[in-house]
Amino acid sequence: FSVFLIYQLVGRLDNSAVSATGAKLAFKSNEEVAFQVRTVPLDEVIPTSERVLLLKIDVQGWEYHVLKGASKLLSRKGSQAPYLIYEEDERLLQASNSSSKEIRDFLRSVGYHDCTQHGTDAHCTKKD
Repeated sequence: FSVFLIYQLVGRLDNSAVSATGAKLAFKSNEEVAFQVRTVPLDEVIPTSERVLLLKIDVQGWEYHVLKGASKLLSRKGSQAPYLIYEEDERLLQASNSSSKEIRDFLRSVGYHDCTQHGTDAHCTKKD
């Protein structure tokens, strides 16, 4: 596991981010509070025998990092791989030193070749 600082905006307790910049990009605020959290990759939490139909990720620009932590899950074949929905906001991604291109390249490497954009969300599936 890893330990990260998470930034939560004062007055917006429903929103937090791994970077203060990412938190402030989503909602304008002058003040944030930092606290430590332990993180565990999804591949360490979800057993290979467990069926996962849908994976929805909205982590204020840290989507690439979460996806990398689910490499085994996302590498499952065809219909055994989850339907994937993740936020793809280029400003938030850049604040976490990643990009939509980096995400799409990674997803292609694990077999997700069919992604469509719905607002700021990307929906990705695998063919059997």
